[in-house]
Amino acid sequence: MAFGKWKPFVFVFLLVLLSAQLAFAQITKIKGRVTDSQTGEGIPFAGVYFKDSKVGVYTDLDGYYTLETRNLTLRTLCVSILGYESLEMDANVGNFAKLDFKLNPVISNLSAVVVKPDNSYMKSILHKIDDNKKRNDPKNLNDYSCDVYTKMELDITNPREQITNKKIVQNFGFIFDYIDTSVVSGQPYLPVLISESAGKKYHSLDPEMDKEVLEASRVSGFEDNSSMLPFTGSMYLKVNFYDNYINAFNLDVPSPLCAHGMMYYNYFLIDSINVDGRKTYVIRFHPGKNISSVAFDGEMQIDAKDYAMRKMHAKLKKYANVNWVRDFVMDVEHRRLNDSTWFYSKEKMYADFSVTMNDSSKMLSLLGNREIAFTNPVLDRSAFPDEEVAKHRGRVMMNKGGVARPEAFWDSIRPYELSQKEKDIYTMVDSVKNVPLYKNIYTAITTIVTGYYDGKYLGYGPYNKLISFNNLEGLRLQFGLRTTKTFSKKVRYTIFGAYGFKDKDFKGGGTVEYMIGTEPFRKLTLNAFHDVRQQGLSASHFSESSIFVSVLSRGGQKRSMVNEVSLDYEHEHTPGFTSIVSLAHKRIFSNGYVPMITPDGESMHSVASNNIHYAARFSFDESFVRGTYVRTYVPSRKPVITVDLIGGVKGIARNDFEFFRPELSFTVTPPIPPFGSSTIRLNAGTILGKVPYPLLKIHEGNGTYFLDQNAFSCMDFYEFASDTWVSLMYEHNFNGYFLGKIPLLKKLNWREALTVKAAYGTLRDENDGCIGQDGLLVNPNANPYLIFPEGMEELKTPYVEIGAGITNIFRLLRVDATWRLTHRHKFKDGMRTNAHNFSFTFGFEFKF
Repeated sequence: MAFGKWKPFVFVFLLVLLSAQLAFAQITKIKGRVTDSQTGEGIPFAGVYFKDSKVGVYTDLDGYYTLETRNLTLRTLCVSILGYESLEMDANVGNFAKLDFKLNPVISNLSAVVVKPDNSYMKSILHKIDDNKKRNDPKNLNDYSCDVYTKMELDITNPREQITNKKIVQNFGFIFDYIDTSVVSGQPYLPVLISESAGKKYHSLDPEMDKEVLEASRVSGFEDNSSMLPFTGSMYLKVNFYDNYINAFNLDVPSPLCAHGMMYYNYFLIDSINVDGRKTYVIRFHPGKNISSVAFDGEMQIDAKDYAMRKMHAKLKKYANVNWVRDFVMDVEHRRLNDSTWFYSKEKMYADFSVTMNDSSKMLSLLGNREIAFTNPVLDRSAFPDEEVAKHRGRVMMNKGGVARPEAFWDSIRPYELSQKEKDIYTMVDSVKNVPLYKNIYTAITTIVTGYYDGKYLGYGPYNKLISFNNLEGLRLQFGLRTTKTFSKKVRYTIFGAYGFKDKDFKGGGTVEYMIGTEPFRKLTLNAFHDVRQQGLSASHFSESSIFVSVLSRGGQKRSMVNEVSLDYEHEHTPGFTSIVSLAHKRIFSNGYVPMITPDGESMHSVASNNIHYAARFSFDESFVRGTYVRTYVPSRKPVITVDLIGGVKGIARNDFEFFRPELSFTVTPPIPPFGSSTIRLNAGTILGKVPYPLLKIHEGNGTYFLDQNAFSCMDFYEFASDTWVSLMYEHNFNGYFLGKIPLLKKLNWREALTVKAAYGTLRDENDGCIGQDGLLVNPNANPYLIFPEGMEELKTPYVEIGAGITNIFRLLRVDATWRLTHRHKFKDGMRTNAHNFSFTFGFEFKF
């Protein structure tokens, strides 16, 4: 069926899935352009303001402007600039309007004005801003507390164009009463989600504390608001223009206030105005001509004495190499509290997420808005919380007393009053959720996302595993069930069954998850299965028994039948520290692809391990979403450290072994602006004790054409094993820094990536099962339980591969070419052959 027939349903799904309502105020919104009446060219830096008020802006280099105000007494919009006659127009008060001004030049003997950046004077201003950053940046205050109100909202654009189906209009037609217009793009939108929070923000440098305690929070459409608490306060998506770079959508955008801002921007000092009795510079900034990295375009006000930022209006450069974002605008205001202290006042953020970059498009897009108001600052510890709150390790916490608050409370703490129509929007989604069509659309989309088709109490799937094939099982059929949160929010049961037509064997398993608590997160999991598994997979591998893996396999699969029973307990100690304690019994069976032969030539049926496992995960300043049964981490650039301690207990089952396996992993993604960002993954460990090769460190191979960033692209399964090892995986994404400078490629928005992956390992004599061409052990002192299968080696010579990739193809596709630099030759059947020395992989990346 054509996508166009589904568009109305997709729109309604987005509306009801978010289950939301927004409070959009009665605001006068105006956008337009100021041009020369004779030439039609845009007039830069023209003043656009409401008559008899201080509400106004200056036009950009092309003469465009946007303006909005909640003051409904302002009715006349004026435009003036030296060399032109001033002009006035009536505004459409309380609504959106597009007002274009055509100014008549004033006839005089003055030469034409040529707009040039004032770089010489701006160097001095930027230098003084940098010299005073430490004093003027509120984050450097020793101690403070303040009240914080935050509102976040989500809208859907062009709602009338999306809904043409008569049945949908009949069910959902009432939503059209809530349509508004964006002042940035001029597109109509329908509010679909709102969150509001109110609380106290506490900051201290010694001891270090940066915390928000929410007195109240509500998120439309979410039954359990606690899952969204980290994202409803002011702490999420922090913006500080005093930093040299602003992290927006995981991209580092140079701040107009950074000391080396002239590398990226041209600056124009266009006015000096009086604000609160103080001289204030008005400065426009625009990206330099040959800048290929992401940059802002906008205007700022700088106090001429303290060289502090008073206001900042920054808009992402149009058609920058940023995916899915048509517009991104930030407005930040600071205010002067006393003779020397500057503090936060307001923040506004606007983002238009769209498939197309064309403002006139009628396609569906999502608008995100956030407003923050900071009030009642106290510049000491007198209003600090009690010791219990201070010790709370999370950035955002809910004060005792719960989330819910009466409407009168919200009316009292909002920085502006809502109209009755705005308040009525809170009932809109309740009406939508009662329409039967809502449930049908919700079920269809969640099936695609989760892989399970959910009924009331049971889910069926996952659909990508219903049919697959591999060399051990041949054609494989699988079916599974799991309970839904309607059945229980405390316990989830999952079972599956499968059958292979080649091995003629039934497989199956099940999981029981018991939620002890969600904050802090505590869960008990019992898991058992009899199934075919591939050893040596990375933690981010694509699902094993999936149709996608079957189709994209390049051969070389070496799967084993595995029996496993495990009991895990997961405990969140703090938001940045989680540990897991588990008991597990695992048995791996021998087959033709994974033979188990002793040095004496005898066959071993299987090997087993009885494990006591402790894992600890440490993260820094990381956010996550608390779901009903799982926590989902939001990617962070800060370090993540994982410690694994596994002990094997002997004497419980046949062919089991005693060992101790400590392992350390470290991941960090440091930005290197303007050259993009890197991702570094380090892993090191050792195995103390004598074990058969299936229990050694089997280095992570990739048996498919699908990209796995945590595996070695040119390494086959069971190719290398170690009992002491270290590995490094380094990737650098240039984010189009070079390709963006090539005229023919610039419009494609492709991005470059380089990878280097290396591993080194050793084997003690007791675990060295390497065999030579003659089938005998290579090491004369070796005394392993099992000899290695043909082709498996140790890593005394480091394994190294390098790769180059092009990402962001059609904004989703990535292709990589990888070359193996070492271990390029293998011996097979007594003959020297080339190893898998080149790999071509592709993958999908959803990145901004």
